[in-house]
Amino acid sequence: MPEYVVVLAEPLIAGNIGSVARSMSNFGAEELVLFNPCELDDDAYRFAKHGRFIVENAKITKTFDEAIQGLDLVIGTSGIPSGNERKFLRHPMSPSDFAEYVGEKQGRVGLVFGREDQGLSNEELAKCDIMVTVPTAELNPIMNVSHAVTVVLYELFRLDKEPMARTLVGEREKETLNELWAALLEEINYPEHKKAKTKVMFRKIVARADLSEWEFHTLAGVVNRASKSIKRHKKKK
Repeated sequence: MPEYVVVLAEPLIAGNIGSVARSMSNFGAEELVLFNPCELDDDAYRFAKHGRFIVENAKITKTFDEAIQGLDLVIGTSGIPSGNERKFLRHPMSPSDFAEYVGEKQGRVGLVFGREDQGLSNEELAKCDIMVTVPTAELNPIMNVSHAVTVVLYELFRLDKEPMARTLVGEREKETLNELWAALLEEINYPEHKKAKTKVMFRKIVARADLSEWEFHTLAGVVNRASKSIKRHKKKK
């Protein structure tokens, strides 16, 4: 897997730096480079929460070239893509497409985010290998830098995590559930002319649900318990 380095170009607000560090700590990125940043005041550390160590260990540079030095792949981010194919500097990938592209590569990958007010310049984007943009609504197309960092890091992080395996039930368990449902309909004296359609409806619901073993046992237990409770109540009368 690549080693991700977050680069902030001339960040203006210390609280944003802290929020970026907090997001980085959420998704396992620990290396932060700050090109010509504002003063790292208390807000930077307060907003960072558990990512405080990231702010404390951040590398500070005076130039953009120094900030991206040593990176094997440089990703520029921008909220202003171009609809003109000739303006190739601003032809973006989405975060999810980028994550698929970069996930199996090796080396140090720099994720460069621009200024809060102006983003990255064309000169800086020209020094980036790929541009990524987060699709947003036209009403407010520019995201807060910490939010943009969060979206990009999330897409990269989720591909590295295997989804929790679910053991699905087979035909035997599904049939058991359908039989329990049919028995419940009998116990509650469900109208005879509605039974057939209701059984079919329930069968289709169970088929679509892709029940796990835990879900099956829970649902079957509830239906079975309801039937037995109704039956006991009838005997007492």
